[in-house]
Amino acid sequence: MSGNRKRNTSEPRDDDEDDYTSKRKRNNEAVNRTRQKKRQEENDTAEKVDELKKENEALERKVEQLQKELSFLKEMFMAYAKNDGNDGPPPPPAAPSSAI
Repeated sequence: MSGNRKRNTSEPRDDDEDDYTSKRKRNNEAVNRTRQKKRQEENDTAEKVDELKKENEALERKVEQLQKELSFLKEMFMAYAKNDGNDGPPPPPAAPSSAI
């Protein structure tokens, strides 16, 4: 047998192209899923950051309100302690600003 016979190479080449196309398609789908997942995680993180910022602002307002209340109570205590030596009535307490 001589080497003059041509092989039919179109079938293996078609199979290789089909395999390549199939692999590329699966890879592209995987890449798209990964990118979508990353975008979703970024969106979730941004939402959490906004939520935590709002919570932090509310807590800062609460701290400020409590500091004012503490200051008021200290002043009241000092006024009563100072007036304790006198027989007169204690000064009337000022109304605290409660913005709770």
